[in-house]
Amino acid sequence: MPKVTQAHLDARRQQIVEAAQTCFARQGFHQTSMQDICKEAGLSPGAVYNYFPSKVQIIAAACTGCQEVDSALIESAQSQAGDWSQVIDHLVDFGFGSMDRPEFREHMRMMVQLWSEALNSEKVNTALMASSFDTWIQSFTALFRSAQSNGDIDPDLDPRAMAGLMIVLWHGVVLETALNPGLDVSGYPAALKALYHGTLRTKVPAPAKPE
Repeated sequence: MPKVTQAHLDARRQQIVEAAQTCFARQGFHQTSMQDICKEAGLSPGAVYNYFPSKVQIIAAACTGCQEVDSALIESAQSQAGDWSQVIDHLVDFGFGSMDRPEFREHMRMMVQLWSEALNSEKVNTALMASSFDTWIQSFTALFRSAQSNGDIDPDLDPRAMAGLMIVLWHGVVLETALNPGLDVSGYPAALKALYHGTLRTKVPAPAKPE
């Protein structure tokens, strides 16, 4: 019997994960059964269960896949850009430039479903935070901290807080477009860039003392 290669095993795992993501985006986690995933993947239940005994394990694998994509995207932005704002510009342009792609829209719907499931499942929450959220938060925090040390950003601002708000802004866009697929977001990139280009470089004035 010919030996099954690691490349074949990885490809089969990816086939199952992508089928599950399609089902999750279309009908949600709870409404998706393992049988639905098998049908979407074109595989027998035995073949799917051999790789993933449960939906939660498929979700965890999907989170790991997202982390790898996100890390590669961040590294690409950092290699092509100069200062911190150009790194974010690159990421903003990529994100909004991808929104018309059907597979990207499907991915955003799946992410919203994932957030909802993370509220009720500790395993899903742990996988999500360790992959997607922590990857972006750590990368942006390091980016802002470096910019502060170079004198490019107000040193009194909390770099972790700035990173969190940047992620929240993007997640808000993901949620809004998932709920309203026909939304025109063509003006969003310029508005978002105006926010971080204009405010992070400016020292926030201290609140006025009451007389």
